This record gives sequence, C-alpha cells and structure tokens, in this order.
Amino acid sequence: MGKGEETKTLILEKAVQIASIQGLEGLTIGSLADELGMSKSGLFGKFSSKENLQIEVLRRASELFRRSVIYPTLKSKPGLTRLKTAFLRWLTWANQGGLPGGCLFLSSSAEFDDRPGIVRNHLQKIQRSWKDSLSEFVEESKRTGELHSKTKADSLVQDIWGIILAFHFFHRLLEDKTAENHAKQSFSELLKRNSM
Repeated sequence: MGKGEETKTLILEKAVQIASIQGLEGLTIGSLADELGMSKSGLFGKFSSKENLQIEVLRRASELFRRSVIYPTLKSKPGLTRLKTAFLRWLTWANQGGLPGGCLFLSSSAEFDDRPGIVRNHLQKIQRSWKDSLSEFVEESKRTGELHSKTKADSLVQDIWGIILAFHFFHRLLEDKTAENHAKQSFSELLKRNSM
C-alpha cells in the first residue's frame, strides 16, 4: 500500500467513526478536514464530492462489517450454528463494532430510506447482500434439517432484522441494560418456533 492509499485509509477510518455518531449527512469534507487538521482542498482532491465521501465511508464500513461479522460466520459450521453465529456477531457489531455511534448501516438506513440517489443505491446494495447471506444461512439450516422445511427464509430474516433494530433502539437510545439479553432470548424463541 502506497503512502497515498495509507493516508486515504486513515482518513476513511476517522470518517467512519464520525459518521457513526453524526450520520452520513452530518459528515462533510469541511468538518472532516477540521477534525483531521487537513486542508479542505486536499480532502476534496481525494473525494471530489460529499456523495463520493459518503460512498467511500460505506465501503470502508462494509469491509469492517465483513471482518467482524461475515468472515467469522462463514468459518462456522453450516446450518443453525452458522445462523446463530451470524446473529451473535451482528448483535456484537450493533453493540460495539468499534464504532462509537453503533451500526452505521442502521443509522444510514434511517437517513436514506426516502432519499433517492447514488448513496442510497450503494447502501441498498450492501444491505441486500447481507439479507441474501442471512437467507442462505436459513436455507442451509433447512437443508440440515435443523429448521422446518416450510420456514420462509425472507420472513425469518425480516424477523431477525427486527430483533437487531429493536436492540439498537432500546440499547442505544433508551440505554436499556437488558436489551442484549432480551434480543438473544427473542432470537432463541424465533428459532424454536421454526425448528423441527
């Protein structure tokens, strides 16, 4: 990695941290330049627009998510073990994940759910990819006979997503100390209802 790439990586790491707290819309080239003690024109030269910066931040956060959640999940045994690993790693990501403001994708989804454009398109692509992975983990669990053959993957994934969203809300905004245990219990009950 050349010096220019190293610098860009450091910039994006800081940008991801800021965006996790202030949101993607709260992140500007000017505010990032101030935070890093760099010139606005120097940063503009690296990203050329706020939208490009936002997309690069999503890409960087996506790589962090893959390292924290997806790669460890794929190393686990296919079937229910893998689905459980995915959920627990995702829950840890939403809780900690190295981001002071919690999951950047959850907060960005609220920001961009009704705002057409290239940033929303990129966010959709990332989220659909994760949804498809979860659906595949459900299908694997059906093939191993651990989940009922009539389980609808899309419905189960939506229910799992709902548990994560509720956890994020209760844990981060309401500061409910029982939110994590409740999320784990809800997930266990959901799997029981869909098990053979």
